[in-house]
Amino acid sequence: MSYNLTSRQKALVRWFVERVRDGDLPEEFHIIQAMTGPVFADLKGERNDCPEIRAGILEALQAAEMLVVIPAKYGTRCVLTGKAYEAVESNFGAPDVSFVTHLTPLADVTNLDSEIKTRCLPILGAGSGDPKLWDSAVRTAGVILEERLRDVGGIADPGCVGSELVNAVFGSRGTLASRFLLDSERQGHRDLYAGMVGAFRNPYAHRLVDPTPEDGGAYIVFVNLLLEMLEDLRLK
Repeated sequence: MSYNLTSRQKALVRWFVERVRDGDLPEEFHIIQAMTGPVFADLKGERNDCPEIRAGILEALQAAEMLVVIPAKYGTRCVLTGKAYEAVESNFGAPDVSFVTHLTPLADVTNLDSEIKTRCLPILGAGSGDPKLWDSAVRTAGVILEERLRDVGGIADPGCVGSELVNAVFGSRGTLASRFLLDSERQGHRDLYAGMVGAFRNPYAHRLVDPTPEDGGAYIVFVNLLLEMLEDLRLK
């Protein structure tokens, strides 16, 4: 639902609702227009943070069904409606942009893999906009992934690397092959990790790439997802 209100009108509705919820103002309150501005006869305590109430604004809020305005002998009596609470709770119909957090997971690092947090993030602390630092962080993330493949897959040979390591873990006779009910899922995991190693891990391991922060961040988040998937497959 959209609300055809000005920013000043929205601020006033929000102030009314917050004061009522705080217990400082009853849902039906009395406003007296004094020389120094509006005076709330029912307001508890001293508050000087009320937005400006200009002539006609209460009528506008009544037209928007936020208030019921009742003329009184001295000033105006107002009653908040349910629509006013709904408007404040929905931020006046503003679109829900909470999904942005999920599209930018590095904005909240609390749920990242512990190795990523302790080995990659400190590198970026020296300058998050420097592609050279992202190069180092991404290279470290690739090593973490390779080590986790070796650890979860139970591969003791440190010389087993790259696609050979992926096949030793996810091949038809790999150490984790029994973890899959469908061979197509096992093959899908093999292809996913082999593609990651070949397309991303190897270039960073053998040359300087210096990715943009956006590309570097996407890489680290992808590695974090692959680490989570590996942990789900870890033999108990």
